[in-house]
Amino acid sequence: MEQLLITIISVLFTGMLAAIGYFLKRIFEKTDNIGIDISEIKPKVDILWRDKYAPALSPRQLNEKGQSILNQSGIKEIIEENREKLFAEVKALNPTNAYDAEQTILDVVNEIPKHYPELIPRLKDGAFRVGQSVDALLLVGGIHLRNMIFGDLGFSMVDLDKTKTV
Repeated sequence: MEQLLITIISVLFTGMLAAIGYFLKRIFEKTDNIGIDISEIKPKVDILWRDKYAPALSPRQLNEKGQSILNQSGIKEIIEENREKLFAEVKALNPTNAYDAEQTILDVVNEIPKHYPELIPRLKDGAFRVGQSVDALLLVGGIHLRNMIFGDLGFSMVDLDKTKTV
């Protein structure tokens, strides 16, 4: 009798483990699918939030809200104070066309918190002051820096306009 009870408990336990394993496998599959879905949506969301401050025209320029962030958040001062260092970083990456130059500038500005951690408090204070994210400030600052140094890199805004696809 005792052996029968042990066998029944073992079978039930094995069955429960199999059911738990099956459901865990399904959960992991669903999680993987969600990750894929999110990675497909992320570029679209990035475009939408950027359009809020700088509409997607070629070349992208700050709208009224973007100008307000530039002038009230302190990002303008941060970019202008660090112009030479940021310019040197962009130049070292050697962009060869207007499109790459613009993207390189935006990438370098996005890396400010990583490369200049001492500026993070100012970025956060500015973001709080204008009710925006640090990412929004960095986008606005990137466009401001692009407008300042594009000619120094050997490009013009007309070059950017030529990269626009119809």
